[in-house]
Formats: sequence, structure tokens, C-alpha cells
Amino acid sequence: MTLSRVARSLFVAAACSAAALLASGTAHAEVVDLDILPGLSFGPTTPYGVGCTYVAVARTADLSGPRVDIAPLDTESIMPLEEFAWQFDGYWSSPVIAGHKVSLWTPTTPGEHSLMAYETSAGGPVATVTVNPATAVGPLCFVAP
Repeated sequence: MTLSRVARSLFVAAACSAAALLASGTAHAEVVDLDILPGLSFGPTTPYGVGCTYVAVARTADLSGPRVDIAPLDTESIMPLEEFAWQFDGYWSSPVIAGHKVSLWTPTTPGEHSLMAYETSAGGPVATVTVNPATAVGPLCFVAP
């Protein structure tokens, strides 16, 4: 087999692989789970406090995929990274990496708060936590009973 035959064979194999990949369609990143991590919060009853920032993690069915978002279901909280980025690009969304979408969340009032992770308008999993008054000291959050 000459070099040109090897090169043609490799080219044909690469073209067939690319065609198969394109024909397989887009990846589907169905959201299967949502957690709100308590981080460095301490309290006698609940680890979530007003004014403290937490990490919300949505897990998808595959390792990558289209846009996945995490949003509060009430108006008494903020998503600091998204709100900052949306000043410049109203469609910005952090990517799904290794099957996980990560976002920061800060509740601004005490009570029950819910977040939803979704890929489409059909919705997705909801995580609900109880938030109490708190004192934030740097990365630490001391939650009142």
C-alpha cells in the first residue's frame, strides 16, 4: 500500500466518522437532579441564611449538551453571576461541564425558597430550602435559629 492509498483511506475513514457524528443529531442534556450546597453555613436548624451565597448544581443525563439554566421560582433571591453577565449579554448562560451546570444563588429574605433547573419550557427538578436570618462574615454564614 503506497502513502497516497494510506492517506486516501484515512481521509475516507475521517469523512465517514464526521458524517456519522453529524447524522447522530444534537446532544440531549435532560436535567435529572438539582442540589443547593450549604457551603460554609452554620446554624442550629437550617444551614441556609439570608444574604449568604450558595452553589446550585444541576446534573444532566449526559456529559454535555445544549443550554441548561437554573432559576429562582420567587423574586426574593438573586443569581449574582447571571445578573452581572446579563448586563452585557442577555442570553449568557454558563456551560454544562462534565454533566453539571453550576450557578451561584443568594436568598434576600427569610422563608421557603425554590430553584428550578431546566433545559426547556417543560421545566425540570425543583429544590426547596428554608432560609433563616443570618450574619455573613466573609465566606462564612452564621444562621440564626
